[in-house]
Formats: sequence, structure tokens, C-alpha cells
Amino acid sequence: MGGCGGCSFKGMSTAVEDTFVGVRFGEETNLTLCRTEGRLFSKDDQVIVELDDGPAFGRVEKSPMPIFKPCQKSSARKIVRPASEEDRQAQTRKIKAEITAKQFCRQRALELKLEMKVSKVEISLNGRHATFYFTANGRVDFRQLVRDLARRFSTRVKMVQVGARDEAALLGGIGICGRTLCCSSWLTDFKPISIQMAKRQNLSLNPSKISGQCGRLLCCLAYEDPRYQKSTRRRPPGPKGAGVKSTAPRKDGDTPRRDSERSKNRIAGGAR
Repeated sequence: MGGCGGCSFKGMSTAVEDTFVGVRFGEETNLTLCRTEGRLFSKDDQVIVELDDGPAFGRVEKSPMPIFKPCQKSSARKIVRPASEEDRQAQTRKIKAEITAKQFCRQRALELKLEMKVSKVEISLNGRHATFYFTANGRVDFRQLVRDLARRFSTRVKMVQVGARDEAALLGGIGICGRTLCCSSWLTDFKPISIQMAKRQNLSLNPSKISGQCGRLLCCLAYEDPRYQKSTRRRPPGPKGAGVKSTAPRKDGDTPRRDSERSKNRIAGGAR
């Protein structure tokens, strides 16, 4: 739920209004803020929400939904109606159609010798729009593929090429930290990540430990990197080969090693 970009509101509001709820679509991690138009919905209620590509089937996860910024009210989606039995049947047909479309697209891409990987297929609830997400190393001439898909499923087809990080955000998953992937839950922009960030943080340079499910460097390497850069700039350069001087207080009875060695030498000299 993004803001307008020019809102001067700071912090988190504790305002809770009955006219806004949080709706989850499919297996998405994020909740979409939706306005109820005065109707009351409880958790787990199935609803139909108006999106850009048409109506979508969702489930109420949070009711009411806190408003974090005032500008979010203007971007809230409208709940058209509670889901009926026909809507549930349409949702079942939609899920089956997405699985069939993904398999058909992959098979047809192999037959056309297109070097692409179909990641995900999204079909609108009314079946009028179908979006195919794919990854590829370069440009792909998918004009014939689009014609075959439109003829096979009788829908408007849209092909979207995404990168490795965007694919991980679409598919979701669990990171090495044990939590949901940042890119699929809250991260909206991908900052450049370099191996120098891992070196500054004294992390292992083993690719399996600093790479995410997308095969790229972990996005979380950039979270604390500014602090490491700041601490490196503040650290005064010491002479070459200089050790670290400890400032820990000396305990009673402790004597430096050099003094103990001198006392031993004096005792040995006196005995001699």
C-alpha cells in the first residue's frame, strides 16, 4: 500500500475505521486495503474487489484495517459485493485455467524454440484478461506464441518479461532467515547490491550463504551497509602491524607478563 509520495504525515496512525478492511488475493503475502462502502465484513469473508484488470476474488484477513497514512484512503480498492456461489465456482475455474495455461504456454514455447521460462500466469475472474510472466536472457519474439494463446483460451493475452528478483517476488517463498521473502512481502524497489557489502560486514563469501532464491545477492545486505560504511570512515588508520590496545581494567593480583618475567629474572640472578 503505497502513499502519494508527497504526504507530510510522519509515523504510524492508530486510526481504525470500520469502512476499511485488509483483503488477501490468492497466496499473496501483502494485504490490500479495501473500502467497504458502509458494509461490515468479518475475518475470512469472501468478497469481490474491483481491480485494474477487472473483478478479483479475495478473502478478508483483517477487519477493520488500521490506516497507516491518510493518503492511503484515496488508493483503497472498492469491494463490489460479497462473494456468491457463482463467484466461488468462477474462482475454481480460474485456478484450473491458470494451471492449464501455464502448461500450454511452456509446451508451446518449447515447440517454437523460444528461450524463455514461464514463471506465473494470472487470469482475471471474468476470464477476459490473461497475464503471462516469464524470464529470459534477452529479447524474445513471442508474437506467434501470443496468437496461439489467444486462440486457445479466447482471452486477451499480455506477456510481461521480468527479472530474477521480480520472479522471486511473484512466486514468493521463505528466505534463509526463516521468514517470508522481503521482495514478496514489503520490498518494492531493488537497490544495487555488490560483493563489497558482504566484505564490509565480514560475511562469508560463499555464494550459497549470501545469495537468495533468485540467485542474486541478498537484498538484506544493503540494510545495514550504511552503518558499516560510516564506522569504517570513522576508524582512524593505525600504523602498519600495530596491535589492538585493551582498555579493560586490571584485576587485583594481576601483573603484566613483562613485569613477571623481570621478577623471575631477578630471582634467578640472586640465586646464581
